[in-house]
Amino acid sequence: MAPAHLQLQCRKMMIPVFIIGISGITITVALHAMATSFIVYLLQKYAMVSHKRHGRRVRPVILGFTASALAVKHFADIMLWAVAYRHFAGVDQFEDFESAVYFSSVTYTSLGYGDIVLNPGWRIICGIEAMNGIMLFGWSAALLFVLVQRMWFTQESSAATKSKNPHGPE
Repeated sequence: MAPAHLQLQCRKMMIPVFIIGISGITITVALHAMATSFIVYLLQKYAMVSHKRHGRRVRPVILGFTASALAVKHFADIMLWAVAYRHFAGVDQFEDFESAVYFSSVTYTSLGYGDIVLNPGWRIICGIEAMNGIMLFGWSAALLFVLVQRMWFTQESSAATKSKNPHGPE
């Protein structure tokens, strides 16, 4: 059990840390909404048209682009959390910025090695970041699922149309 003065300090820090955590979630969710909206716009404008025209050959390119764009977005989230750790929790929590990025990536992905641990007053933010990462990874997985599903049904409906009328329109 922690000494009484440390417990009091942790209780005083809980609300500001919680506010910082909720702010981090709000910012990353808003950025994720903008990023996924832009990705969907690009997919509707270019990718799905190419998919209808070129069929299966462009699937890996479309899926690769989408997955890569989402991975870059997740890395940006990790970087934002690392900046928040360095700025709000203090430089003394981490040896350098790379350590903050490492800690943030381990926390965001819910890997949780435990080789770097925050001071008691700041530990609650780790759960908030992990919850944020799980939520945004789920959102990204849902987007990829919908993309694969639409590609599949586009191909199926295209194949059904060709099988009904193999010689084209009369």
